[in-house]
Amino acid sequence: MRLEDLAARLVLVEAKLSTLTGTAVSLENATSIEELDARLSIVEVQVDQLIVEKTQSHVDEIIALPINEVSVEVEDVVALSASVNVPEAASIVEDVVLAQIEAPEIEHPEVAAVVAAAVTAVLTADPEVVTDPEAITAAINAAVAEVAAPSEEVHEEAAAAVAQIIAAAIGDEVSDEVKQQVFDAVTTPADPELDVIEERLVVAEAKVDSLLGK
Repeated sequence: MRLEDLAARLVLVEAKLSTLTGTAVSLENATSIEELDARLSIVEVQVDQLIVEKTQSHVDEIIALPINEVSVEVEDVVALSASVNVPEAASIVEDVVLAQIEAPEIEHPEVAAVVAAAVTAVLTADPEVVTDPEAITAAINAAVAEVAAPSEEVHEEAAAAVAQIIAAAIGDEVSDEVKQQVFDAVTTPADPELDVIEERLVVAEAKVDSLLGK
């Protein structure tokens, strides 16, 4: 009986997901634990991907638009974070998101890319990382270091923006030592081969979206 109940619930979840992904799903209940497990695994992957996409969409809006034009609610962003079920960590994520919404509009795309990586690092970090000042600082710096280094003329701007994110995350001023770590992370060239791949991927993504009418 329990297998049938779980299978029926899964079908409902699959049906809801199909409206979001546009994919076809089976309306037949799973008849074995193995099938139930396999289909649930697919659902979990799809849900995680949708969360990633929605999170990125929220982050892009927060960074790209002035405060009076941001339509996304802070709680909606926090709800997608890994910290949503841990009040202390969720509060920190909320502080970071709110600080970024209230921050001056970022005009340079290279700076926006760096800031997006930093904010996303906070949203996706495990709660125990978010609540540990040293750990979240390291996580932000690691994420920033993965982004292609911006042009020299915006190094200071990008580093300052990331330092503000760290300050919001740790609830304190950022030391000179951490500021230097941030500057090093921002200015350190990422893997040049991956930089080339990323540039090609951006072009491919744009072309595919254009073909899909997005």
